Amino acid sequence: MLSPAFGDPVQSPESIVKALQRVIADFHGRPTYSVTGKGGRSFQFFATSITDNIPPLHPHLSAAVCLLSRLHLTQAHQATLGVGEEDRGAMIISDILLSYNLPRTLARWTPTGAPGEIGIPLANEYIPEGSIQVYLNGVTARDRVVLVDDLISTGGTMVALIESVRKAGAEILEVFTIAEKTENQGRQYVYEQTGIQVKTLLASDIEQKQEGTFSRVLHCNLGTLNGQLFEQIAAQFPPDFCRRGSGEG
Repeated sequence: MLSPAFGDPVQSPESIVKALQRVIADFHGRPTYSVTGKGGRSFQFFATSITDNIPPLHPHLSAAVCLLSRLHLTQAHQATLGVGEEDRGAMIISDILLSYNLPRTLARWTPTGAPGEIGIPLANEYIPEGSIQVYLNGVTARDRVVLVDDLISTGGTMVALIESVRKAGAEILEVFTIAEKTENQGRQYVYEQTGIQVKTLLASDIEQKQEGTFSRVLHCNLGTLNGQLFEQIAAQFPPDFCRRGSGEG
């Protein structure tokens, strides 16, 4: 699908279906574990190869994500810089940005003390507000930024990333995540706080079964794909599983 140098992908119906199947398989049916977050609230956590390298991220899976990102990141050719964050999904974030041949920087959870470093408070489902910051280097007011993350849950990390890029004076062209945990309504929170619509590939939730609690992929968004190609791909999945657009609205 992608060359070893992350060249332009071949977006045939077969390659897109195979890529979707690989990414869906990584997110669907994962056992979940209860994690106590801020305020004592319980959250269901599940690990994947893409988000946590469990099992280790395979090049074929990374290539699948990079191919599918092309359906959503429509302004990357205008970008001067790619931005992500180092926690959990750093490996796949870096791969996506590399596939666009962009310079890239990752916000970090510890400071470097370098001149121009921007620190922004971070709060998400695990971290109380005011207890930690993310630190961003390398973004200038001249930059046009594509912002990528592996997952959006409550949206707290994404809001911090957006605020840090804006504090640097840069323009954000678009924001993309591979998946969203719909039960935590993070995409809505990001829009309310920043006015930005986050594009996402997969929508998931949590499913209770007799043998335990598992992750479930609800649907996939096929971005700019339309017409005959969309119909060909959607026909390989259950009705209404494939949707046009990037989950906006």
